[in-house]
Amino acid sequence: MAPKPPISAKDPILLPVQLEAFILNPKVCGEPDDHGARIAPITQPNYTFLRLDNFTIQSDVQPHIDMHNTAPAEINTRLTDLGAQPQPAPRRNRHGVYLHWILPRMYRAGVASTGSVTSDRDKEEREKKGLPPQPDKSDPKADTATPDFVEVPTRWLVIRKIDRESIRPVEAKDKFEEYEAWVVESNYRWRLDDIPQDYDLQVDVSPFVFSTAEESIDQNHINQQAEVFIGRRWRAKDWSETELEGKKNEKHVSLSLLRSSNQLFADFQLHNSNVFSILDNFQYGDPKTKVKTYLDAANANYYVVGWHSKDNTDPFLIKDSKYTHQQRLEALFLKRTQPSNTDFATEWLESTEPIPTICHGAMYDVKWDRSKKPTNVPADEFASRLQNREVPALAVGTTPMDSIISYITARKSAGQQVEDLEESILHIESLLHARDEGVEGQREAMDTVYNWNFECAPGGSHFYVSGEDSTGQQTRPSKATQEAVQQLNILQDQLDAAERAAAQYRWDMFSCWWKYVSSVQMSDYDNDGWYEKETKNIEKRIDRCTEKIKKLSSSIDKALEAPVPVDNPDASQVPLLKELAKKSATLPFYRAKDPTVLVGGIESGWATDFLENVPIRLPAETVAPSESLAEGLKTLISVLSPKVPPGVGLAINALLPEFQALTPKAAGESATGQALKEHEQYPVFHDQPWFPLFVEWEVEYTHIPFEHWSLDEHTARASVNKMIRYGIHTQATGDTKEFDPLSKVLKNRDVQILSGRSLILPQPSFSLATKVQQLFSDTPPKILEKYLDETKRNALLRDIKKLAYLSSPLSGLTGNLVTLFQGSHIKPENRVFDPTKPISTPVPTDAAIFNDAGFTKTRVGKIQGESGLTPFGGAVMFPSKDFCPFKPATHGQFRFRKFNIIDKFGQALVAINPKPLPKGLWPPIYPCISDFYEPQLVRGDSRKADTVVADDVDHCEFMQLPPQINQISRLNSVFVVPETDPKIKEYAYWQPASEWDNPVWGWLVVNYADYGLQLFLPNGTFYREVRIGGPKGILTEPTWVPFAPGEADRRTDTAQLDALIQKLQDQGYTKAFWDMVVRAVDSLQPAPNSYAEYLNSLVGKPLALVNAGWSLELAGPEYQNQATRSAKKDPSRWLLEGEHRTIYDFQIKLGDKERAYDGLVAYFDSHPNKDLIKPDRPKTELLLDKIHTYFYPKLSDPSKVPAPLVPIAAPKYPNFKAFYNPPVNPDPTSETDVSNEIYTGLRNRRLTVFGFLMDPFTPVHAYSSFLPPSALQLPSWTWQEAMKRMMAFFHMGPLTLIDDVPDYNPARKLTTEGAEKLATDQPPTEIPLPGLTSQDWCWLQPYLEGTNDQDPPAYNAIALQEGPYTAIEGFLLLRRPLLGVRKEAAEVGLWDGGRMGG
Repeated sequence: MAPKPPISAKDPILLPVQLEAFILNPKVCGEPDDHGARIAPITQPNYTFLRLDNFTIQSDVQPHIDMHNTAPAEINTRLTDLGAQPQPAPRRNRHGVYLHWILPRMYRAGVASTGSVTSDRDKEEREKKGLPPQPDKSDPKADTATPDFVEVPTRWLVIRKIDRESIRPVEAKDKFEEYEAWVVESNYRWRLDDIPQDYDLQVDVSPFVFSTAEESIDQNHINQQAEVFIGRRWRAKDWSETELEGKKNEKHVSLSLLRSSNQLFADFQLHNSNVFSILDNFQYGDPKTKVKTYLDAANANYYVVGWHSKDNTDPFLIKDSKYTHQQRLEALFLKRTQPSNTDFATEWLESTEPIPTICHGAMYDVKWDRSKKPTNVPADEFASRLQNREVPALAVGTTPMDSIISYITARKSAGQQVEDLEESILHIESLLHARDEGVEGQREAMDTVYNWNFECAPGGSHFYVSGEDSTGQQTRPSKATQEAVQQLNILQDQLDAAERAAAQYRWDMFSCWWKYVSSVQMSDYDNDGWYEKETKNIEKRIDRCTEKIKKLSSSIDKALEAPVPVDNPDASQVPLLKELAKKSATLPFYRAKDPTVLVGGIESGWATDFLENVPIRLPAETVAPSESLAEGLKTLISVLSPKVPPGVGLAINALLPEFQALTPKAAGESATGQALKEHEQYPVFHDQPWFPLFVEWEVEYTHIPFEHWSLDEHTARASVNKMIRYGIHTQATGDTKEFDPLSKVLKNRDVQILSGRSLILPQPSFSLATKVQQLFSDTPPKILEKYLDETKRNALLRDIKKLAYLSSPLSGLTGNLVTLFQGSHIKPENRVFDPTKPISTPVPTDAAIFNDAGFTKTRVGKIQGESGLTPFGGAVMFPSKDFCPFKPATHGQFRFRKFNIIDKFGQALVAINPKPLPKGLWPPIYPCISDFYEPQLVRGDSRKADTVVADDVDHCEFMQLPPQINQISRLNSVFVVPETDPKIKEYAYWQPASEWDNPVWGWLVVNYADYGLQLFLPNGTFYREVRIGGPKGILTEPTWVPFAPGEADRRTDTAQLDALIQKLQDQGYTKAFWDMVVRAVDSLQPAPNSYAEYLNSLVGKPLALVNAGWSLELAGPEYQNQATRSAKKDPSRWLLEGEHRTIYDFQIKLGDKERAYDGLVAYFDSHPNKDLIKPDRPKTELLLDKIHTYFYPKLSDPSKVPAPLVPIAAPKYPNFKAFYNPPVNPDPTSETDVSNEIYTGLRNRRLTVFGFLMDPFTPVHAYSSFLPPSALQLPSWTWQEAMKRMMAFFHMGPLTLIDDVPDYNPARKLTTEGAEKLATDQPPTEIPLPGLTSQDWCWLQPYLEGTNDQDPPAYNAIALQEGPYTAIEGFLLLRRPLLGVRKEAAEVGLWDGGRMGG
């Protein structure tokens, strides 16, 4: 061989791809009942279902694979022509070696940009990835949010080196050259009439949706889709390039994974024949007789080389690019291997020269034998594993981590051997329970994990003002700024809602269109103009949303450009609002994820490093053969070099010799003698490949009426930690107190069959590794060491991706319950794909226009891409008059009827034999079930699961789905203050507190020394004290004593505080209140370190009195029944109120005593909003007669807890009804507009308000089980400012002094403002008191200031001195505010862990 040229800046990239070989022969199909894998019949997308005529349209062009009659080969349609005459005949042309190459990640990742991305940044990212620039974002037709993908290589050279000595029959040896090569034109377009008669339509070509560059697509275009195929294979010596640069060629299509319109296209070999795969059936024959004959056996090596047929589709062949090779590699998930020549490699990396991308892969020592199954078929082992009823392979959980822990736990409990790596994963569960070394840490960790059960959707945007002073403290914005930002958020809230509503209404238009084109039955409505009326109404709603969005956007832009006055009069410039207001995301909406199924002991085909950057090489770094190049390869190089571009020719000249050089001398042996790195292996065929690609599933779902569910703390199995969730709560029947099981209660079951298809992607197993990494990084090292030492942690992180688990969600389960289908289907709009132009906005196709039915071009054009899911329409019939198929909320149990795992070559693992058992039953499977989905036990019988069909606890086939809302929603949690805008106050009394509104209406401090409850104003000013004692049992000091109020204090609204004090005049009320507070302070979590500087040891932790509101909001209009052929149209319950409706009333638990990280002490109910806005409104907002709390005396009979305390316990948790506040008037017959004030007022009106007594340092949580826990915590500034003013003082006396107290000094009358000065201004006069530090304490002496002895006394502050003494009585005041004086208190014996002895 000639020496290789040195590395050049123009050298092509050599990108490795994984090549796999699959052997298909009759023996691979197996035999009936052998518990092995099955070979799936070829089921390709049926693009006839795209047609809009004769109502042939379907929601998914890819039907489920029918696994009946798959074994033996004689009845499998993939290998046998059952329609042949006079008898079925083998499809001999389909037997052979199937080669498939896996496209690298760079071709699978799309590029999209949101509105927040600048055009320059977008252009930069797209150019790095080799994509054309997007249109100007100011163009109304621009669609930058749709991902764009790099076009794939469309030319693939496939080389076969056959071992001629292995050929059987021997007489065929002369028919084969040692080297044979083919060129695959992946993007070659066939019309049905042009395909040669001897082609097999399921093996030699692939169905494809051809995208036209024309904006107008008529019915003929769509009808032709069923007749469009791509993919052609040529013998290399007969091939020449016909797709030339700059010339239009109707024989070839633009090909990227997005444009295939088929999620499985790239990887499912049955869908990409002669595109990304080929079949080598070892055909030979006599050219004269044209009789096809096939080899029975042969050994072969294979090599594949791929390139882009046109320069403008190669991401590295962009001319005049400013980005270096290094920058482009990083953008395309690639990296350089260790270069052999550093200087030249550096020059190549820093170059911007356009260079071709060359893909290459190899597979050696493939043994074809038609009469034998390959020696090792992993799929057979996995099939047997899946069908084992005693050792479950399936686990069902909320997330991959939940499923895997359930799987390992179940195996260990059953006495199965657990690997070291799995043991480490079990320790993760322990870590979740011990990250804070306490019960509260366990519960908080479980709540955190519970959040992973939900998928979130954007909740909108929110403006805020943030600033700091020179000390780093947050600064308060001016009043004008606060009001401007508040008004900005009112506009933004309605804008976000209008955008969400517009998306839903656009889908409503699509749904209406789909029902029309998909069902003969629904077309009858057109006779009375139903569709015309409906589309007109939907159009009006969309137009209203569009106009509202435009108007609100303009108002927001205008407000941001307006100047805002500041409090500083010396400011030289008045800032614009946009300079002060920052935008952030607000609380998202949520919906429960579909359950996740994990299959244990079955490997994934994805490489463990698939998501890592792929190392590339250059031609000079290939391996040269030690002997001379084979003549066959020399000939092949000479034939191809003139036919391919120079860069491709250079790569072929380097790669083909390497193909020879790396041929193993023996099975699995390196040809070069070099040691393989970790995780590396030579591409030698040992086993039949196994690459699971997707799951097809079917379940039987039984809807359990909502009245049988209740919210409470439940445990599952022997779990120590209770979960707050809905559980089954059937009523007792008969005269006994026994509770009937569900199987007896549900006489007439509401059953639906749900089905779907879920892809098996590499991300789930890798996301598991991410979660583990997150847990390790968030857990203190000293806790980690108790469960996993550093060696085991590193091993777990290194090897977790290699675990033999498959994980996939049951995608579509929830969609089925709201009568929606997932799948690939025709859409009424077309995106114009042109490789020279960026993606444009979807435009209506001519074929989708039905003017007579109201589907005009304008109306169809309003769909704007909101067509991902299809309605049931008339596709499914539901004849039951008792049950509606539409379920606004899920609450039931399900079991599997089908669970098939399909691999890329059509190997199938069938968990449930599709052949039904007698009486219409099917074989059950008993999965491992996570705590969240595990059914409860029948009351009184620990061996029976409470399921709709009786099951024992060890063999339970049902999973329980607790109530979940089936559309995105959120639990709003806000502190509230009274509304001040008179226009909004017509609709709502309360409004959410802004960042700078103080929601605190009072502070409560326990005076242990006097058995008193001291009440302070929101700003920390003392207001009044109530003490236990005296002749009537209660002593109430006058207001403001001993501090005379200032003018600002007198203006403070104290009505609610006065109302509470009035209740505290009752001895029983006060004693119960005192007992509750003392119990709570003992149980609450310790204050944070930041509080230490404010903490005074003489009084307990201050508690805040606040008002908070909660509401359950839907993100968009309520879903409707989309099944037009259901006998019962309305569900048993709805989410939203309406005439003649029964609605869901969800329970929510506020706070939790067992969770120390929750700060709720008690709550009061409030008067309804509608009553508070009346002219004769109640005098106070809260209903103080009942105090709901967790802190009450533990009695054997909870009903005897002393009033006013009411235990917070099931089933008396607060109830919430969902609401949706439309941003525009949804009634097309009404022209009434929804103004900003109306929208805000009606939304705030739905808040259910409570008065909280809470720990100011700890959030209050709301638990529902159908949404993530919602937390509400006071901003730190609320308690920091208050505690700077709070003063600790105690009743003291009578005391004996050596002299009388000084005369009253009116000039030094003690006021709330003056009290703050005592910290630095010591009183001028002194009195002697023993045992106290005179610098910290002073005496407050009462004086009668006027002639009316009914007026409260005035007070002077007097300093302390040494004795002797005179008898006096008054208050002892700590001169400083509630600052840290633990040391001083301890010195005088007053520190008692937060209490003071009397």
